[in-house]
Amino acid sequence: MAISHDDTDPAPSENPPPTRIDASTLRRALPLWDEAALRGAEVFWAQRLAPHALMDRAGAAAARLLRARWPHARSVLLLCGPGNNGGDGLSAAWWMARLAHPPRLRVLLVGCGSQAQWQDPRRPADWRWALERARAAGLRIQAWKDEDEDEDEEAQPLSGDSDVVVDALLGLGLREAPRGEVEQAIQALERHGAGLPVLALDLPSGLQGGQGSAPGACVRASATLAMLGLQPGHATGSHRDRCGELWIDGLQADPAACGARPQAWLGGVDSALASLPSLEQAAHKGERGDLRLFGGACGMSGALWLAARAALQLGGGRVYAASFDPRAPALDPACPELMLRPPADLLAQARGSGGPACLVFGPGAGDSGDALHCLRELLTLAQPLVLDADGLNLLAAQPRDGELWQALRARGASARATWLTPHPSEAARLLQWTVREVQADRLGAARSLQERSAAGIVLKGAGSVVVAPGGAAWINPSGNGLLASAGTGDVLAGALAACLARSGAAPEAVRAAVWLHGAGADLALRESADLRANTLPGWMLRAWRAARRG
Repeated sequence: MAISHDDTDPAPSENPPPTRIDASTLRRALPLWDEAALRGAEVFWAQRLAPHALMDRAGAAAARLLRARWPHARSVLLLCGPGNNGGDGLSAAWWMARLAHPPRLRVLLVGCGSQAQWQDPRRPADWRWALERARAAGLRIQAWKDEDEDEDEEAQPLSGDSDVVVDALLGLGLREAPRGEVEQAIQALERHGAGLPVLALDLPSGLQGGQGSAPGACVRASATLAMLGLQPGHATGSHRDRCGELWIDGLQADPAACGARPQAWLGGVDSALASLPSLEQAAHKGERGDLRLFGGACGMSGALWLAARAALQLGGGRVYAASFDPRAPALDPACPELMLRPPADLLAQARGSGGPACLVFGPGAGDSGDALHCLRELLTLAQPLVLDADGLNLLAAQPRDGELWQALRARGASARATWLTPHPSEAARLLQWTVREVQADRLGAARSLQERSAAGIVLKGAGSVVVAPGGAAWINPSGNGLLASAGTGDVLAGALAACLARSGAAPEAVRAAVWLHGAGADLALRESADLRANTLPGWMLRAWRAARRG
């Protein structure tokens, strides 16, 4: 969804309007940039455009989105910080004031000192230009705290008559928790602005763009307008939900023009699904692959059945399952198509197999000596291998220079496809980090684990991160809280196996499986349906068919 021009457009120009980042936008992959790339783009384009052009465009884009998203707002409060993010807010106020019927505008300068300090030459030149233009237009501009106010009193209470708040306090480059007046403003917005729509410029103030985490107070935005480009923190991280709706305006200043390379990619659903032949396409079951799954120790057989059933439903040609529970039944009554074997027999079968195939180890496998022996053997085979759940726990318990890790890295050196699928706690054990450290930098954690293991990584969670060996990182845009229930990770392991076997172990197939996993949950949420791990594969298939229809 892109905003179109009309008679009330506050910024009629040749610039393309902001675009909503939604399911249709994400059919193609969008680049995610780090701070250095965006800073470099700012410098590159500032040298080639008229003075202050980028800030002017940013303000115009913000005003256009605010007017289109909240057309009936009669009063707008703009919180502007001391850097160029605050300058963008001042520029937006100027553009809003040019409307035929402008809303009542109130600008609070936060962390900028008294009025006498506003034009300090050490401040960014673009910020000072935006301030003077706004003042010349007669806008009401105040300091957050007047000089004669009591230090113990709240400086500038957020007025209750504002219909929308613009958050232009902090932008790129947050290194530590907000402090001083900026922290006060964020906390005041949290206390007194509950229920008010908030439009954040670039990022919700307090959010780290590279990580999607917040070291302290952080604005909860209704919508966020990213300028120049998206960052990883818009797509993954423990606080990414603070962005609300996500919009982008490139300001006609592509970071790629100055030679920058994306840090990761978001979306790209079409190219991922294109790696998978349609389930309706004529094929022999052998062409769809032999899938062999190992797990299901005593009391945990359900994890194995969930993974195996998902592998079958998502297109596995022949699906075998081996349980480490000696009392496991020889038949799954709910899915008699599954072929159940003792672990030793299925391992021997895997050693002699050829053709499309994939191995899965871990769902409910436990930590017995038999399970550890089986994992060692599987690591020596040439077939694609997915390690999940207890497979990861067994690996994490081994010395990093020991036999198991050496065998894992040897698979990577010989280009044998291996994928680890940790959730944050499992990733923390594998990396010997804390869960907090993993969640504070999910993209960095996934990259570190890929480098240490030489395997592909699927770091599950809000904005699952996929990192292929030697390839770019990709962040999955689908999924919701319905996936936070027992067994859904086992379903993903089975789906990964089916997609890997049918695609020749293409990394794009992993992206497809991860997207389908989340898209199935999204579809269930839209239809207000109950979702359990056992019903998830059906929703994934429906999402797949819907995506093919466009």
